[in-house]
Amino acid sequence: MSDTPLTPSRPAPTLLCAELLQAYQLRLRIDPAQLGFASTAELVQEPFSWIGQQRAQAAAEFGLAMDPPDYHLFVLGEEGSGRTSLLRQAMQAEAQRRPAAQDIAFVHNFAVPERPQALRLPAGQGRSLRRRIEAMVDKLPEQLDKAVQQAQHRSQIEQLYNQARQAEEAAFATLHDWAQGAGLRIRREEGQLVVDSQDSAPGDASGPDAGQPAADTPAALTAADVQQDQPPAESDDQLPALASATPPQADNDADPALLLSPGEGEDAADAPSPTAPAEDLEYQLRVQLAQFRGQVRQAQMARDASLNLFYQSLATPLWQAASAQVLDGLTPSAEHAATLQRWLSQMQAEWLKNMALWVPGSIAQDADALLDQTDSIEGEGESQDARDDARALLEAKRKALRALSQLNLIVDHHGEAHAPVVLEDQPSLRNLFGTIDPPEEDERRSDFSCIRAGSVLRADGGFLMLHLRDLLGDEDSWQALRRVLRTRQLRIEDAHAAQGPSSSGAMLPELLPLNFKLVLVGSEEAYYQLQESDPDMARRFRVKVDFAEQFKASTATYRATAALMAQRCKLYQMPHCDASAVARLLEQSHREADDQQRQSGRLNQLEALLLESAQRARRSGQDRLVQAADVEAALAAQRLRHNAMEQDLHAAISDGEHLISFAGSQVGQINGMSQIDTGDHRFGLPVRISARTHAGQEGVMNIEREVAMSGPIHDKGVLILQGYLTALFGHLAPLALNASVVFEQEYSGVEGDSASCAELYALLSSLSGLPLRQSIAVTGALNQHGEVLPVGGLNEKIEGWFDLCAEQGLDGSHGVLIPARNQRHLMLAERVVQAVEAGQFHVYTAEHVGQGLALLMDQCELPATGALHPMPEAQRLPIAVVQAAEASLLQYRLACQRADAARPRAQRSRQRLLPKPAKRPPLD
Repeated sequence: MSDTPLTPSRPAPTLLCAELLQAYQLRLRIDPAQLGFASTAELVQEPFSWIGQQRAQAAAEFGLAMDPPDYHLFVLGEEGSGRTSLLRQAMQAEAQRRPAAQDIAFVHNFAVPERPQALRLPAGQGRSLRRRIEAMVDKLPEQLDKAVQQAQHRSQIEQLYNQARQAEEAAFATLHDWAQGAGLRIRREEGQLVVDSQDSAPGDASGPDAGQPAADTPAALTAADVQQDQPPAESDDQLPALASATPPQADNDADPALLLSPGEGEDAADAPSPTAPAEDLEYQLRVQLAQFRGQVRQAQMARDASLNLFYQSLATPLWQAASAQVLDGLTPSAEHAATLQRWLSQMQAEWLKNMALWVPGSIAQDADALLDQTDSIEGEGESQDARDDARALLEAKRKALRALSQLNLIVDHHGEAHAPVVLEDQPSLRNLFGTIDPPEEDERRSDFSCIRAGSVLRADGGFLMLHLRDLLGDEDSWQALRRVLRTRQLRIEDAHAAQGPSSSGAMLPELLPLNFKLVLVGSEEAYYQLQESDPDMARRFRVKVDFAEQFKASTATYRATAALMAQRCKLYQMPHCDASAVARLLEQSHREADDQQRQSGRLNQLEALLLESAQRARRSGQDRLVQAADVEAALAAQRLRHNAMEQDLHAAISDGEHLISFAGSQVGQINGMSQIDTGDHRFGLPVRISARTHAGQEGVMNIEREVAMSGPIHDKGVLILQGYLTALFGHLAPLALNASVVFEQEYSGVEGDSASCAELYALLSSLSGLPLRQSIAVTGALNQHGEVLPVGGLNEKIEGWFDLCAEQGLDGSHGVLIPARNQRHLMLAERVVQAVEAGQFHVYTAEHVGQGLALLMDQCELPATGALHPMPEAQRLPIAVVQAAEASLLQYRLACQRADAARPRAQRSRQRLLPKPAKRPPLD
């Protein structure tokens, strides 16, 4: 193969030219007259539709309608795409087609208090059941009181009291007879037993020792507890509704032995000692009094037991009738109907067992019965403190019994006609799955009334929406959700147990089956990360609802977008938009998508621009519609708020700190275009790219890569460039070339391949010695065949270069060279379009790097038709560039050969034997 560069054969060269775009091609203009309405006020009644999201709509409707398990929905897409609003709308539409969910309640388990029972009832019946139970608990004591007031029942009660009275009288007669035989006299005075000597006259108060015992007799004794055993008054007017008369207050000076309650006061200090001498009269008196108290207590207990049975016989039919009324009209499932019936039966048994706690005016108000009901008061006799404490304790027990007989309605769907739709914005463990609240200060532990429902239970039978980003911050909630989706069951637990000891004890509410549809909203990255890291959880979401970032524009999408604007104007009470403002907003939607044929799916940005434009119209002081000028002003204000960095960087170029050439031609130097994205603002910034070539065998060196300031995509672009050069000059292989490429004054790193074409142009310029125009900036990626590939951020790049050129002064030579495949992505600002219309600025496109070289080097002549070249790629490049580059490569080869020949033979041999240096591994 010849080492001499090939020259084109004789005739007729062809010209290679980049395409010059016209002003109308640089942006999409929407005619307001074609929209079909004068203002958005005409569109207020139109529904919020799935604008351009037909795929997501079909997936959502399919998933929401699927009843089998594991058909939950994962909604992925960019924030601001309307995904949450549209899914909520779809959930509500599907919920309308489903029946209302069941009410859920918990009741006390009288058999096992630590295991509260769950009840499910049709929507609204839970509230009705709770109201009926409250009414039953309130009315039953009143009904029983009315039953007792009947004459035949009162006579039976009086008969039981008379029997107890007769037994007490017989016991007193026995005590009286013993006292007479012992020379003592026992009498009753003001509800107390008084013991004195027979020598003293009853009621004699003349002597100093009147009413007092003799020296050899026991001191005067009283027993207030005997008074409570006296029979009720004989008169019907004095007979209480259900009880005996209230006992009088005990004498605080009475003998302690006689102030003890019968049958429970004989402790070591007061009970008769079996070792005491039998002749001790006081000892014998105490024995007789103890026997008397025991007999009185037995009579009372027999009376109370009989009264209790009697009251139970009256209360049982009342309970049965009340239970029937509670159940009347309720339609729970067979399983829960049986549970409800069983609970009512258990409650009836508990109330009948504790008659003294709820029968008005019954034996519960008798002092002895009060003391008998409590085990926490140790013998205070008839003291008023003991009676007060007993009554207080009894009242507390009465309240506790009533509380245990209530219904804890944790999910109430009263008034709802369709399935629930729940959106949980704070998915903590408590908010999602419910909890067991700590008890009140006067309670020792939690009970069934402390159970609270979470969003999962409120959504049972319907739909629940969660945001994945909120869940991932709470590992406990995430694991609990995984468990619920796997088992489709939920047991409400103490949400505070993880932070410390639980006050709910070992309470375990009944396990609840679940049937709800979960809609999980997340990003595309989160979706695929879930697929990889947690496949078990991912398979629960069989329906993928994918919201597109962009969608194809049409008349229908324009009208739907305008309808959205109308609804937002109404919602925020802002002025409506005229057709020109809507057209300008739609154009901005295309700008956000960087596409003349597609709109952006990020509707939140469009909404923000709408509101800012409407605010400007309102502040104008005129009652008018929003116009296109308001939108333009709002856009300018947005840019001004966020472009501080852009202005600083542009000022550095204008001031000469950052070197950029705007005119003339330079060898091995070109202006590339970059885009900077700060998150809230995107702008373009030109960057000088320079290349140097010389003889050597190292190939192309990317300086950014060597210092680890480039990303993998940029490194890939440079390697593709090197592959293209090898293909272009392969007939001269091996290439004797050392080349370096660098982004000058770039210190924050480089990523992306959009500068590949500019780097190639700089290399070929350095290699050929032909200068490049500095008034034209370049962007474009490259493949190994020299084809120019589209890039992103095109509008910002062009506008950034244009603004700097405008500061320098536009003279008609300035312009940009972009990929031809990017033409549809142009949505340039009006200032750029107007400059192009005036011929002051130009936008060129190229499909192949040869067209770019022809424009930048003013070398448009291609090899003549029919001329052959060893490398086909050279046929598409300007002939002058190829020839000059080949000549340089041949010179480099000769230089390398001369340098190699000048080295000593031993060094050359040693050089050939040395291994080649290892290549630097690619960046991750």
